[in-house]
Amino acid sequence: MKMTARDLLGRVLLTLAAAEVGVIPFLVDVSPSHIFNAAWPAHARLHGMWLLVTGGLLSLVALYLIWFQRNNRRAAITMAGVLLGAILSGFFTAVATVSLYGGSIVVDAASAAGLPDGNATGGIPANVRIFAVALVALVIGMVLAGGAARAAARTSFS
Repeated sequence: MKMTARDLLGRVLLTLAAAEVGVIPFLVDVSPSHIFNAAWPAHARLHGMWLLVTGGLLSLVALYLIWFQRNNRRAAITMAGVLLGAILSGFFTAVATVSLYGGSIVVDAASAAGLPDGNATGGIPANVRIFAVALVALVIGMVLAGGAARAAARTSFS
C-alpha cells in the first residue's frame, strides 16, 4: 500500500505525540528535581521510575504500530492511539485530581528557577502545555492516519 501525504502527516503527528509522552518525561524527570530528589521517599522514587519506563515502553510499542505493523493498518493505528491516549489520560487525570492527594502541577520553586520560563507561561505549567500539544497531535494524527487506513482498507476490499 502506497503511503499518502495524509497518512504520512498523521503518522508524523502520532510520532510527535509518542516522543512527547515517552521521551520528554524521562529527560526531565530523571533529574535532581524528581527521581534523584533526596527529599522523595525511596519508594516514591521507585514508583516514579516505574511510571517513566512504562510510558517509554508503551510509546515504543506505539511507534512500532505506527510505522512497522503492516497486517492491519487500521487496527495498528487505533491501538497506537489507545496506548498514547492512555498515557495522556493518566497525566490529565492526575492533574485534575491534585487536590485529592496533595499533589502539585507546578514543580518546586528550586526546580522551576532553572527552567527558562520559570515553569509557567501565561500561568500554564510547562508539563500541561507539552502534554496538551501531544494531545492535539494525537487527535489530529488519529484523524489523518486513521482515515487513510480506513480508506485503504475499503479499497482493498473492493
